[in-house]
Amino acid sequence: MAALHRRKWWLLALAALGAAGMFLWPDRWLGIDIGPVGSAVLYAALWLFMIHLSRHSDAVFPANAPLAERQAWVATGFVGLIALHYLNLLFALPSLGAEVDQISNSASRPFGINLAVLLVGWIVVAGVVRSQNPDPVELDERDLRIHHAAGRVANGLMAALILGMVAALAVAPQIFEAWMRPLIVANLFIGLLIANTLTENVYVVVRYWRERA
Repeated sequence: MAALHRRKWWLLALAALGAAGMFLWPDRWLGIDIGPVGSAVLYAALWLFMIHLSRHSDAVFPANAPLAERQAWVATGFVGLIALHYLNLLFALPSLGAEVDQISNSASRPFGINLAVLLVGWIVVAGVVRSQNPDPVELDERDLRIHHAAGRVANGLMAALILGMVAALAVAPQIFEAWMRPLIVANLFIGLLIANTLTENVYVVVRYWRERA
């Protein structure tokens, strides 16, 4: 079992290293384009982790973790990666000029491909986790209470973000002039949905962890 736990952490560390190469490191380092290398490492680690999960689910999650917590962990991982890709898209949009008004542009196409891959991976992993759940009851009273609280927190954060955006536009509209294009605004609303989903799942994971501690 200790070897399985070590394998889990090695795969997660490899995925984190790949994500750092995609999003944090410079485009070129020692003459090597780090972005594609990081992307390959990240997705290779994710697929290996899915194989590991399908064979050794109990070594990945705490033994007494209910299905709702396991699904929240899966969702947090995949939505977190989607959020990173989304931020990469969002910061690239203002520099595209007139191309930003096209639905399919040089920034949105890679995001769409990565989003499709992550959604497929999310569906596969969630199905594997569900199939290995020994408990036929997916949500009990405690699970429902935690999920309702998570929804309230996520909705509160979304409301705060919307109010913050409105206040920023009212105080300094000239700073955000480059962002005031229809498709950029549409992508900002998509970002709010991603933030809402990520916040909800992170809250669920933290609540289960605190109750077990």
